[in-house]
Amino acid sequence: MRDAKRGASAWSNVQQAQIKSDGPKKWNLQVLAAAGAGAAGLALCVPQPSRTEASSGASQLPPFGLDNSKFDKSTFWGRTNGMFELIDPRNLLVTEADITKAKALLDGFKKNGEKPQAGVTEEQLWEAKNIIDINVHPVTGEILFAPGRMSAFVPMNVPLCAFMIMAKGTPQIIMSQYLNQTYNAVNNYVNRSGDTVDMMALAQSYGLAVFASISIAMTGSKIVSSVKALSALGPFVPYIAVALAGSANVGFTRMDEWNGKGVPISSEDGTDLGYSLLAGKAAVTQTVLTRSCLLPIAPMILPGLVVKFLGITSFGAAAVVELSIITVAFGCMLPMVLAVLPQKMQLETKDLEPEFQNKHDKKGQLITKIYANKGL
Repeated sequence: MRDAKRGASAWSNVQQAQIKSDGPKKWNLQVLAAAGAGAAGLALCVPQPSRTEASSGASQLPPFGLDNSKFDKSTFWGRTNGMFELIDPRNLLVTEADITKAKALLDGFKKNGEKPQAGVTEEQLWEAKNIIDINVHPVTGEILFAPGRMSAFVPMNVPLCAFMIMAKGTPQIIMSQYLNQTYNAVNNYVNRSGDTVDMMALAQSYGLAVFASISIAMTGSKIVSSVKALSALGPFVPYIAVALAGSANVGFTRMDEWNGKGVPISSEDGTDLGYSLLAGKAAVTQTVLTRSCLLPIAPMILPGLVVKFLGITSFGAAAVVELSIITVAFGCMLPMVLAVLPQKMQLETKDLEPEFQNKHDKKGQLITKIYANKGL
């Protein structure tokens, strides 16, 4: 009998020890998951050599031309490589003096019969073109406001996205949606495809977008919290709010493009054809599809699902995992999403207004395709 009691007692002690050890093991798993995700996020943020530097030599670059690209923009991966350069945060370090120097190099190339000047290499010309393409508006020629440049997109959106996902309670939800739509308005304005914007209409669109995002987020949160059957939809509420309000923000901010005078269009040889309202509608629609609907899927939905799957309950570990996933999602997905559709739209003239049906280019040939800047 005593032996049985001793055996039971020993087994009980083993069980208790195992139970105690399970806790640290589970916590260690969470810590390891958080550390791994954090390392991935940090690795993504470490500046990498540009593709020009990484190439084995100048022979890897195509011949320089003002209308050429280092990458084949007719392919998805070519556009993706170009977008990786576009969102590189190091571009935020480019100064006005750098932009002025780059413009001078390209102007010298033009004046020299589109040939490199003495002492100027093609690598330098490609770098100058890259600086202009990333930091100067393609239509207005103005230097882009730094926080609104695409190179600021990841560092600006990671904390905003994390704030929206982690927001608890009415004040935090309102503030997170307000800050996000404020940044969206700035980014949409800076990266518009047209040359002018009605500032009064911009202010109205901004107010409507903020109201819409807060209303959607608050309503969705209340519905999910009050209906237990919908609790699984919790991670989708921020995405729905961001997607719908983001679409409204793009539409409102660029209203002049689809409900005003349109966007400037040109032929393949650069002949200016004027403004097209139908091209403007296509530009805004394509931007909404990529920026507002496709892009937020990974950074807004995945973090919550991964944290739930790993069973992480600690706020600190969950925050590290979510921030890391958001960073990786934006850093990897943003270039691919933006590359789905070319920034330089190609449209058939038969799909545009009647006045563009019988236009001719500089060689007198009938224009059947036009080109326009889609915007980002």
